[in-house]
Amino acid sequence: MIRRCNSVAAALLLLAMIHPIAGHAGPYEGGDLAFHKKNYEAALRHWRSAASAGHARAQLGVATLYYGGLGVVVDYDEAFEWCARAADQGLPSAQYMLAALYRDGKGVEQDHAKAASLFRKAAEQDVPGAQYSMGLMYFAGQHVVVNYDEAYYWLSLAAGAPGKEHAQVRSTAAYLRDQAAEKLSAEQIAAVKTRIADRVAAAR
Repeated sequence: MIRRCNSVAAALLLLAMIHPIAGHAGPYEGGDLAFHKKNYEAALRHWRSAASAGHARAQLGVATLYYGGLGVVVDYDEAFEWCARAADQGLPSAQYMLAALYRDGKGVEQDHAKAASLFRKAAEQDVPGAQYSMGLMYFAGQHVVVNYDEAYYWLSLAAGAPGKEHAQVRSTAAYLRDQAAEKLSAEQIAAVKTRIADRVAAAR
C-alpha cells in the first residue's frame, strides 16, 4: 500500500489542477483547451509559445508533456528544464514535479536533499501529492530520520485534500496516516491535531 506519487498519472494530475483564466484567450488557454481534447501536439505548440515568453503554468504544461511522452517522445531533460523554470517562478505544482525529478534522477543527477527541500516547499503551499510525499518520507525514513509525528501531520493534511482529482492521494494518505497513528500516543496525536488546527486557522 505504501507507494510514491511518481507515475505519469500523477504528472497529468498537475495539469488537471490548472484551469484557464476566464475571459482571457491566449497561447496558454489554447494549449489547455487542446490538452483536454487530447490533442497533445497542438497543446505543445501553444504552451511552448507561452512558456518561451515566461508563462509558468505553460512551462509546467510543456514539462508534463515531455515527462509523459504526450505528443512527443519522452524526454526527461526537456521535462526538467521547463519544470525548473516554472518552479523558479514559485509555482507550487512545478516545485512538486521538480522534487520528483530530483528524487528519481530523471533529467538531472539524483539529489535527495534537493528533492526533500522542494517537496517541503510544495507541501507548505498545500500541494496534496507533496504533502503525501513528505508524510511517506518521515514514515519510512526515506533519506530522513523516521518521525511519526511529522508523518502523521503531513499525511493528515494530504488525507483532507479537497477535490475528486485527489481521491487516490486521500485514500492512500489516510491508510498510511492510520499506520503512523499506531506508533503514537494519544497525547502525541492530540498535539499534532492541534498543530493542524492552527495551520487551518492561520490560512483563513
